[in-house]
This record gives sequence, structure tokens and C-alpha cells, in this order.
Amino acid sequence: MEKKQKIALVLNIVVFLMAVAGSILCFCEVYVVYTKPIEHGIGFLKFFTLQSNIFAGITALIYIIFSIIQQKTQKHIPFVVRILRYIATIDLILTFLVVALFLGFLVEEGYFSLYVNCNFFFHFAIPVISTISFIFFEEMPKLKLKHTFIALIHVFLYSIFYLAVVLTHFKDGAVDLVYDWYAFAQRGIAIAFVCAAVVFGVSYLTSYLLYKVNNKRASDN
Repeated sequence: MEKKQKIALVLNIVVFLMAVAGSILCFCEVYVVYTKPIEHGIGFLKFFTLQSNIFAGITALIYIIFSIIQQKTQKHIPFVVRILRYIATIDLILTFLVVALFLGFLVEEGYFSLYVNCNFFFHFAIPVISTISFIFFEEMPKLKLKHTFIALIHVFLYSIFYLAVVLTHFKDGAVDLVYDWYAFAQRGIAIAFVCAAVVFGVSYLTSYLLYKVNNKRASDN
């Protein structure tokens, strides 16, 4: 196994362990930044942050398994595994950006309160480590342009889900934060759709940039 492959394996092990640790903290106790619990137990699964980090943990585990198999058989890691890592990385970068550039400025407890307890793993450590692994160390074949769209399926489906929840709970010109947990609709439904469009645009830009970086690295190798 080459040095880069070994580093990628180690980094994916770290991502998997952090995803497990963060999920246990999240599901077993309310480690949030708000003064009152915003969710309990399985209810946390409604958050894109948790979905993306659990998915990243699963894809990291799959990558670990096939990396070990590759070491013993000298066979390439299946393309679908690499696509899953590509999708997970896009989701994690989106999570990182939304927290760093938007949510961090909304919480009363202060910007860095979003980086404590399990949120340290979910909002910072896992996105950063997973992105570094994908860009610099994981062996990736060339992607096709269509993959930049396929990679957004989770973001697309989640956007539909989120807007549906907001629209069905919009009353008297407002919606409770319980149903608008990312505060996209606090200034009106129109703003919620604008936010969704911005998020989707940023997601595609991320997908496209990773596609270009990956293909350049694949060409260089």
C-alpha cells in the first residue's frame, strides 16, 4: 500500500470513529448550544448536519473495508465507493460553510458555541479531515460531468423535505423555529426559497470544484 493510501486509510478511520463518538453524544444526551433542548434522541436525524456526518461515517467505513481488501488482493476500490466518498465530502463541506458563514452569527450563545461537544466533530473536525483525505490522499479515477449533478441528490431531497415542513407549519406570517430549525424562513417564505436556492447553488459549486480538482489530480497521476 502506497503512502498516500495509508494516510487516506488512517484519516477515514479517524472520520469513522469521530462520527460514531459524535452520534453517541448526540443521541444519548442533548449537547446543543441553545438554552433549552431543541430535539431529543432520534429527532436529531431531521438535521442535515447529523445526516451528512452519519453518511460520512458510513462511507468512511466502506472505504476502510475496501482499502484493506485492496491491500490484500491488489484490486482497485470499486468506483461506487469513490462516488459515495465524493457525495459525503460535498455534504460535509456544505455543513461546514452553513455553520461558519450563517448559523454561527445567529446563536445568542456566541459564534464558537457551535463548535463544542458533538458539534466540534460534526461542524469542524469531520468535514475538515474528510475533505483533506478526499482531495489530497484518496485515489480517485476521473469523474464525468454528470456526477456533479448526481452528487447533489441528498441536498436536493433534503431541500424538498425542509421546505415542505416549513410550508405546512407556516401560520399568521411566521413559522416556529421548531419547524424552521435553520431559521431560513424567519423573514418570510420567499426568503426561505432564496436560502434554499443559495444552498443548492453553493452545493453545486462545491461539487463542480471537487470534480475539477479530482480530475486534475487523476490526470497528473
